Amino acid sequence: MSRRKRSKKRKSRGAGVVQRTVQRASALGTRTLLLIVVLTLGLAWFGIQSGPRIYRQVRCELGLRRVESHAPILRKAAAESGVDSCLLAGVMYVESRGQVGVVSPKGAMGLFQLMPAAAGDSARKLRLPAPSREELLTNPELNARLGAEYLRWLIALEGPDLERVLVSYNAGRAKLARWEKEAGGWERWRAQQQVRDPSGAFTYARDVLEFRDRFRTRGVVAGPLPGSEDGTAVRAAAPAAAPAPAR
Repeated sequence: MSRRKRSKKRKSRGAGVVQRTVQRASALGTRTLLLIVVLTLGLAWFGIQSGPRIYRQVRCELGLRRVESHAPILRKAAAESGVDSCLLAGVMYVESRGQVGVVSPKGAMGLFQLMPAAAGDSARKLRLPAPSREELLTNPELNARLGAEYLRWLIALEGPDLERVLVSYNAGRAKLARWEKEAGGWERWRAQQQVRDPSGAFTYARDVLEFRDRFRTRGVVAGPLPGSEDGTAVRAAAPAAAPAPAR
């Protein structure tokens, strides 16, 4: 075989190797690109499906920690009122997520979302001056003391069923009385709410009790008061009735 033919054959063989290498690289690149696309779509789908749940979990944890940062004032309010500090923490979480300066569309203010009338009534029972709007929104200790006193008063009047007490806290005693009358009593009204809760008050009560238990489990906020099995010990003397706030 002549030198020219051998050279031509080597070139042809080299060109074939290069071509096969290019084809393999192209195929590998295509598979890699497809893999990247599939992984991207999978992550996007996971984000769509799990994003809201993760957001809720993070938001919940932030709220729990914010409430726990108020543990000293919760314990102080619990000692003064005789109400379980973890129950107070549950109310604070559901009402404000531990945010000091929050105001509801209806005008409820601060950590315990107190209406002016309820705050004023609680202040009188504690022999304190009537609180100003600014004080309710900037003084977390005062807001907690007034909220705990209001809850203690409701426990004395509407207890010992904490669901009933918390419905009163959320909706007001007048609304609860009307709902009970229309339904034929608390138990019948409660059974109706387990099927459908248009006002949200029963769901509110169940949420507070659920978070009370979570705060007990986490252990940052103090547990039940000594001598109280369900954490609802209150002072023996109940004050005279006062109008409940609109919620």
